[in-house]
Amino acid sequence: MKSPAPITALVALAVCSAPLITGGQGLFRLDPTAAVIRKAKRYNLVAVKDAVPGAYIDMRYKITSASGKPLYRNEMPCLVHRSSGEKLNRVNKALRQHGYALKIWDAWRPPEAHIALWNAVKDPRYVVPPSKGLSWHCYGISIDLTLVKYDGTPVAMPSKFDEFSERAKSNYTGDDPEIKARVELLQTLMKNEGFRTIESEWWHFDDMKAQGGIRRVNAADLGIKMPQP
Repeated sequence: MKSPAPITALVALAVCSAPLITGGQGLFRLDPTAAVIRKAKRYNLVAVKDAVPGAYIDMRYKITSASGKPLYRNEMPCLVHRSSGEKLNRVNKALRQHGYALKIWDAWRPPEAHIALWNAVKDPRYVVPPSKGLSWHCYGISIDLTLVKYDGTPVAMPSKFDEFSERAKSNYTGDDPEIKARVELLQTLMKNEGFRTIESEWWHFDDMKAQGGIRRVNAADLGIKMPQP
């Protein structure tokens, strides 16, 4: 009887070579985002889960948006420009000493999704009109995020994500000292890394000092099929 060693070695090689994750149905299944993440590197986009270890990811547009429909499919990866990811990683490390971590709500946003969001909102205070060149999200250098405790427990912040109200403004005027301290901490650390805030959204930050290969990236460039409008 021949030794099964060669067959065993081939099986092991196949398992180690494929992008696999555990869980789900069976011991192993293919990671549906792996091919997209590989293509993204050509455009200087990287996966937040790799660039900012310890940060939490909760892509709200996989669930719903102002249109009442998801902008992203479930397998949509959270991507960010490489330079911005390095800065976010430093912010996340600095937050540890305060007992907090970042939670990312949105980062790179395909132009197709941004246009769908504009069609639902059509308010230039909250969404950049396509006629003005789309959002910096489409380039991977804008990030929507919040703070959570280091273990992922939510904390009170000025408003919910995409709450189009006075409470959403970056200049917090409420009377809760803990919320005020969190907003100031988040803004200080982000500004120290070169991010800027916008008046209408406390959760939104632009990295106008990102370095290297900044360009608009469409969903089709990465082989992503967007949900039907």
